[in-house]
Amino acid sequence: MFRFIYLLIITLLFWGVTVKAAEIKTPDGTRCQGEVSNGKLNGKGVCEYPNGAKYEGNFSEGKPEGIGVYTFADGGRYEGEFLAGEFNGKGVWEFANGDRYEGEVVTGAFQGQGVFISANGARYEGEFNAGSPSGKGVYITPNGDRCEGEVKDGQLNGQGVCGYSSGNRYEGELVGGRRQGKGVYVLANGDRYEGLFNNGQFQGKGTYTYAEGGQYQGEFSDGQFQGQGVREYSNGNRYEGEFQAGKPQGQGVLTFANGNRYEGEFKDGQISGKGVYTFANGDRCEGELQAGNFNGQAVCKYADGDQYQGEFKDGKKHGKGTYVYADGTRVEGTWENGQFQE
Repeated sequence: MFRFIYLLIITLLFWGVTVKAAEIKTPDGTRCQGEVSNGKLNGKGVCEYPNGAKYEGNFSEGKPEGIGVYTFADGGRYEGEFLAGEFNGKGVWEFANGDRYEGEVVTGAFQGQGVFISANGARYEGEFNAGSPSGKGVYITPNGDRCEGEVKDGQLNGQGVCGYSSGNRYEGELVGGRRQGKGVYVLANGDRYEGLFNNGQFQGKGTYTYAEGGQYQGEFSDGQFQGQGVREYSNGNRYEGEFQAGKPQGQGVLTFANGNRYEGEFKDGQISGKGVYTFANGDRCEGELQAGNFNGQAVCKYADGDQYQGEFKDGKKHGKGTYVYADGTRVEGTWENGQFQE
């Protein structure tokens, strides 16, 4: 036994290696304990720094290297691989505010593949560069929304695909994590929009198709039909003209499935103002309308040659008017609910 110890001592002296447990203090106030050789920490050790931080793990030539744990003064913690005193390799970084990163680190910054989870539950999984998400990645919000695509400067920028907790889905261009540019948005109920986006909203030219049938094609603003457009309804009716806040407003043409046609003014989605109503049977009325019916003065020319000029109420002759038959007979007087009052 004594012979073995003696030979070990001789061998260590021969190679000039001295390994011992020791304490080292530096001029800046750092205090270290651990395995020392050639006056430096080599092997296991612990260092406490003047800023309140602490490192425990492997050392090489006086610097953290290999596997170790670095605890920040504020309570944050990094556990993983070190190289030449820097966080370098794979590790887990837990921040004092509750944020957490797990993945690859290069010289103290997130680099390569990793997962970052915010204290609020938001999550990013993918590529990092110089400490920020960059490359291909997936963002998941606390409420379950999920967007995958190209990431630059920490945000989704470029082509991407988003699935929302509501069941809605988007595929297209993203800028700053928002829908921007060309894309397709499919709602959970089956409705579908394809066109331009701005700041997350339908904006510009686009087509909105209803799952139940029907379609709108035209201009959008802030997610609503706005400007010139064409709306085809599931019942076969078709409107072409001006829209405001999602409804026909201004000048337009409404063609009904039964062959009737109205051209004129609309207000808040309804026929209202001055216009011309042409019926499938050839009758034609021009005048003032309200809530879809003639109200006020109007002139009607009927397919059989008759003609009426006068007042209307709720679509019926009501008030003073003149009725001229095709044979020239003329009746002038007062009408009530469509009936002439003799």
